[in-house]
Amino acid sequence: MRWPSLSVVIYAYNEADNVGPTAHETAEWLATVVEDWEIVLVDDGSSDDTAAHAAAAAEQLNATHAAPVRGTARVVVHRNRPNRGIGGALKTGFGAARCDWITMLPADGQIAAAELGKLLDVVIGDPRIELVTCHFPDRFEQADGLDRKLLSEGLKAVMWTATGVRRRFDGIYLLPRARYADVDVRSESFFFNFELPIRLLRLGIRDGDAALQVRPRRSGASKVRNLRTIRRVAKELIKLGIELRLDAVRRRMGGRAAPRRGAR
Repeated sequence: MRWPSLSVVIYAYNEADNVGPTAHETAEWLATVVEDWEIVLVDDGSSDDTAAHAAAAAEQLNATHAAPVRGTARVVVHRNRPNRGIGGALKTGFGAARCDWITMLPADGQIAAAELGKLLDVVIGDPRIELVTCHFPDRFEQADGLDRKLLSEGLKAVMWTATGVRRRFDGIYLLPRARYADVDVRSESFFFNFELPIRLLRLGIRDGDAALQVRPRRSGASKVRNLRTIRRVAKELIKLGIELRLDAVRRRMGGRAAPRRGAR
């Protein structure tokens, strides 16, 4: 069975060595399993030659893979100026996507394109599902070390405490494009990867999960392993948790505004 329609957003920040190979690998996989597909390459304000490499890959792939609609391209490139963060890059890519379903990949090559097939399989098994999340059960043995594990586990603990959501969100999702339009995702940072599924789950949609494998990045270093990113994501998680709790209070009060702290 070939999947009917899928956009893959590949987001890149200073990934000149990786964005081309990742795009080519993704196109090769899509061409074998999806009827109508596209790749949206987003250069998020890179200071290296990422934009040029993305444009070259798009030109090569569009010459190889004819689009189903005359005058359209299989691979498109968008550039954010200045750098906006992972959330900003994904917002650009999701906003530009034209296919019925959307998923994403980082340009670093840590996730093989074929792993996305596991997300598709979840919906094939239950067509009522509208959000597929993923987790990486062997990530720290396969690709990342103790520092990344501590970062991941710490952020999950903050998420559970702040929002009450006890799920593993490892940043790769599959969802209908129409469902993305139903939610107001505000973050433009790495926190986007938490906020998007939490807001979708709050709508009560049917969801599923898949276990994906990872590999070492093709080259370069991670951009999220720093204290500034950790602090920002933790603050945004706490802010979202407060918002969700206030929404719950308003619903219990029948839509009336919740009393302000200190009000009599």
